[in-house]
Amino acid sequence: MIFIILLFALIGIYMLTGRGSFLIAGYNLMSEADKAKYNKKRLCQFVGVLLLFTACFITLMEYTDLGEHILMISFILIIFVSLLLMNFSKVFRSDR
Repeated sequence: MIFIILLFALIGIYMLTGRGSFLIAGYNLMSEADKAKYNKKRLCQFVGVLLLFTACFITLMEYTDLGEHILMISFILIIFVSLLLMNFSKVFRSDR
C-alpha cells in the first residue's frame, strides 16, 4: 500500500509543476485545436492537487481508524465536485 501512496504522491508532485498533461485522460487524446482552448498548466496543477489529496485519503483509510463510510462518501463527493469544476469552470479555459 505504501507503494501506491508514494506513486500517487510523486505523480501529484510532478503534475504540480505543470508538465504532466500527457497523463490526463481525455486531454491527451484531444486535437491540438481543442487543447488550445485549455490552460494546460492550471489543469495539470489541479489534477496534481487531486492526486495528492488521493494519496492523503488512501493514507487515512489504511492507517487510521476513522469511519470508512464517512471517508469514502466524502472522497466521492469531493471528486465529483472537482470533476464538475474542471469541466464547467472558466478557470481552466485559456480563452477567458
